[in-house]
Amino acid sequence: MNISELGLYLWNGSSNGSAADGYLPSLEVLEPEFQVALILIYSLTATLSLTGNLTVIMILGFGKRSSGDLRLFLINLAVSDVTMAIFSIPFTYTMFLLGRWVFTPWFCPIVLGMQHVSVFVSVYTLTAIGIDRYKAIVTPFNRRINKNQSKYVMAGIWVGAFALSSVQLYVSSAREFVFYNGETYYECTEWWDSETSSQLYTVFIFTLTFFVPLMGLAYTYSAIAWSLWWRVSPGNAYHHRDKAQTKSKMKVIKMLVTIVILFALCWLPLQLFLLLYYFYPEISAYRTESEKRVYALSYFLCHWLANANSFVNPLVYCFMSDNFRADLKELLCRRMRRRTQRLSARSPTATRVTMCPMLTTTVHNGESSDNVLKKSLFLPCLCKARSSSSTVKWSASVEDRL
Repeated sequence: MNISELGLYLWNGSSNGSAADGYLPSLEVLEPEFQVALILIYSLTATLSLTGNLTVIMILGFGKRSSGDLRLFLINLAVSDVTMAIFSIPFTYTMFLLGRWVFTPWFCPIVLGMQHVSVFVSVYTLTAIGIDRYKAIVTPFNRRINKNQSKYVMAGIWVGAFALSSVQLYVSSAREFVFYNGETYYECTEWWDSETSSQLYTVFIFTLTFFVPLMGLAYTYSAIAWSLWWRVSPGNAYHHRDKAQTKSKMKVIKMLVTIVILFALCWLPLQLFLLLYYFYPEISAYRTESEKRVYALSYFLCHWLANANSFVNPLVYCFMSDNFRADLKELLCRRMRRRTQRLSARSPTATRVTMCPMLTTTVHNGESSDNVLKKSLFLPCLCKARSSSSTVKWSASVEDRL
């Protein structure tokens, strides 16, 4: 069972209804006003996911402070979230809302396969991070995963994800079906020989991508928390340096645990919905528009929560990682410096940059003109600078870090 399949059974689930019952099934599951609202919500979700995770990739790739030993893992997690935003949000939402596959038929198994890939990569990257933290904190004298080994681990995760998801290339396809009004449409879903096979596969996916990894993560982070707790107790922490290092590790662990908890909370409703649907298909057997609306909105809520997980990680990094915020500010300063230098090169007058870009002024014959960088008013005070009569000199404290 895949997360794109449910909408295509909406009218099948109610096919026992008829015009004589006063109810005519429709492929479009919601009224236009609901459709507009969902278009806005899903568009915002996709935009936040793409921009947020691409920003994370840029900061982790070019920043100098952000989680050096976790850099590859977090970049991999961001890439999997981008994959989810590209292959799940637009296709699943469209297929469920319209009740049919409106894209090229051959693209169907690729989309369903990539949806599984993104979930596999996300959860097993989180698992790899948990194992790495466990080895670093609970068993510090054992060999840790070095940078080269991390690359092999990431490659192995992607290879394993594609291998497990390759099942979709065999069981998924877009097939034609005739609606009750005589119109022919495409249905993109999994086609199994028996209901039992489909149920077994659904349980297998749930176990492999949700239950087992989260149980493993619960154990590793519980062991980590226990280890750090005893290290900071009064009888065990002898040196101020040790306390500071333990406090720093605790901040990283809190951030990682938050990411894992959010992953579980975001994906649990959809996982349960899929299990209920496959083992209790009567939940989709509605006969009225109100029942249909409740069913559709319930699915959209579960599906949106799962996809929303793709943009929450950048928010977690921003609010819980001082190094991430520092790298973000530094990269913004670098961009502002280049922009100011371009403006200075175009203007014959000198530019003086003060604590904030919003205070940048142009001096000509001793008089100040309007703000040169009006478009930068929204930026916080990130950079400090001093100027001579003709050049812009950036503060050494910022320059040394760029």
